[in-house]
Amino acid sequence: MTINWSGLGEVLLVAIVASVLFVGLFSVGIGSWTRRGEAALNNVLAIVCFVLCAAIVGYGIFAIAVR
Repeated sequence: MTINWSGLGEVLLVAIVASVLFVGLFSVGIGSWTRRGEAALNNVLAIVCFVLCAAIVGYGIFAIAVR
């Protein structure tokens, strides 16, 4: 039995990047949602961030369930 180290490293790298992206988007969404000032612009930015987070989760479920 051999271990494909390059494949394992690639999966690890993609998982780390996706996690950082997800946490960053969610943090921006929460920050925009609670910020004072331009309420309409902040709410739109927050909703866009939350939709992108949902898309990342949806793609992850799709990739696991379908493939």
